[in-house]
Amino acid sequence: MKLQWSSEFSVHNEEIDRQHQELFLMINNLDDAMRQGRAGAEVLKVLSFLDQYVVFHFHTEEEQMSESSYPAYEDHRDRHQWFIRQLSDIGRKIEAEGPTPDAIVRADHLLITWFSNHIRTLDMRLGTFLKARQ
Repeated sequence: MKLQWSSEFSVHNEEIDRQHQELFLMINNLDDAMRQGRAGAEVLKVLSFLDQYVVFHFHTEEEQMSESSYPAYEDHRDRHQWFIRQLSDIGRKIEAEGPTPDAIVRADHLLITWFSNHIRTLDMRLGTFLKARQ
């Protein structure tokens, strides 16, 4: 399942939306690679990218939450930390066992479901809050 960018994912914050689109691109690269039978190599590339980019992206959101005194900051930050732990667990499994089909499917599922749900719920609330504060 691909993540198709549309207005339903827009939080109406240019910086956050642009970063989400970049995340979608990398997640879809992994999904495409799975369908083409080359996910073993692609999963390492995607996870390497995400190890850095997710921290950068979450920092952007958390900085905006902090600066605007967002009331749900701690819960939102905790969800980010949970995701980072899950991603790290998958990365460690792949390092130990190689890019097994199970690990690749787990990574793809986590990325697609978590980001689509997270953006549609918590990030939307953040976007609405930030827009009202402008």
